[in-house]
Amino acid sequence: MSVTETTSIWIASTGITDIDEATLSLASSETPSIQTIWREQKETLKGTQQLSEFTQRLGREWAIETGIIENLYEIDRGLTQTLIEHGFRAELMEHGASKQPREFVLQLLRDQKDALDGIFDFVANRRSLSVAYIKEMHGALLRSQTHVDAIDSLGRHIEVPLIRGDWKRSENYPIRDGVKYLYCPPAQVASEMEKLVMMHLKHREQRVSPDVAAAWLHHRFTQIHPFQDGNGRVARALASLVLVQADLFPLTISRDKKTEYIDALEAADSGDLRALIEVVAQFQRSQFRKALAISENVIAERVDVQGALDALIRTVSSDAKPNAEALSDVFDIARAIESDLANNLAELSPKLTSLIKRKDRRAVARVAVSNEADSYYFKAQIMKNAESRYDYQPAQRDYASWVALNLSLRAERRARLVFTFHGIGRPFSGSLVCAPFWETTDYENKLPAGSEVRPIASEPFIFFYNEKVDLVATRFKPWRDEVLKMALHELGKEL
Repeated sequence: MSVTETTSIWIASTGITDIDEATLSLASSETPSIQTIWREQKETLKGTQQLSEFTQRLGREWAIETGIIENLYEIDRGLTQTLIEHGFRAELMEHGASKQPREFVLQLLRDQKDALDGIFDFVANRRSLSVAYIKEMHGALLRSQTHVDAIDSLGRHIEVPLIRGDWKRSENYPIRDGVKYLYCPPAQVASEMEKLVMMHLKHREQRVSPDVAAAWLHHRFTQIHPFQDGNGRVARALASLVLVQADLFPLTISRDKKTEYIDALEAADSGDLRALIEVVAQFQRSQFRKALAISENVIAERVDVQGALDALIRTVSSDAKPNAEALSDVFDIARAIESDLANNLAELSPKLTSLIKRKDRRAVARVAVSNEADSYYFKAQIMKNAESRYDYQPAQRDYASWVALNLSLRAERRARLVFTFHGIGRPFSGSLVCAPFWETTDYENKLPAGSEVRPIASEPFIFFYNEKVDLVATRFKPWRDEVLKMALHELGKEL
């Protein structure tokens, strides 16, 4: 492959650099709330089979996706879900499920899962990160790999023996689209890795927000690229270690997020960690939605009496657990952003009315806001959204409201954009969700003849009882605007 230019990912004049003040300010405002609530949930669920199984599934998902991102194997979505639910068993994988031999793929998955289990053990034993542990982690992740693909001086693809658990001895660089990406040279790796660990330990002492600390450690490690192969997997494992130490979830980059992830790393190469921090925070929100479903499952399945009693004792005796009045603070936050949302849609509706009247003079856009009598509407749409797209269990018992933009397009066709607000999981944890959907309904003889419901956000908006209303409003605005852009796109299809 011909090289037309080179790009230095590691800068020789400075080496890796520390977190600056501007980057520290990029910490996600919801991460502390996720930490607090998940700690409470884990304490309540300690010792239950459901928590153990959730942790195991989380590990299997991490193990599968961290290899797919690196093109080590191909596993389709259906098989991925089966392996996550039932474990890495040979009988679950058909021959030909991946281009690589079945047993080899299974061993890679087990190695990667074992490495993540090792991270949980590392955190449980309160160990501090060291260069020796990073080498140990690399050896565990690549335990079953003996060779790595390379290109010789004549441009031929060859296999060379893999060095496991030790630094690279020759330069390693990818070539993409004619561009060679340069990392830290072998002679500088040892000193740069010592500096990396020293800076990370300082961040721990300074209590740097875990999403920022994880993104920084991930990126600076990839700048160095200290190993012959497997650097991406180690980088995600290191980021996961930071997050697990903070009572958060290990960083899983799914195949669906690969482009977003690579773009974020490239932005970090240019000095901007913002997108990578958001990738970390976004995954925490996603896993938090799934995690809250565990409590509800425990309640629904009625664990044995002693187990239920133990959980109740832990709940009652936990000094850190907020009371119901504190949790209900999130309702005031919800009302504030609902009011602002309704005002925003009211400003937009005359413009939309003018636009859709071009197709039908009777067309009109109107804003509707729920009241006490109808706040629990849209249960079916909420359930469909939550289960099919967002992986959480909605709960309208504690709080329910909505704000809708209704569009009468013509006599036989109506559409609406509905922002629903409700709880997430049981028992109530002081977390609320705004989950919007787009619904179109056809009419015959003035009677509904069929409808279609679609989620209209890449992820729902979650907010928490222990957040400040102004910070929630600041987070909500760009998310709301993105939803409105998607809704306008849908409306464009109707006109």
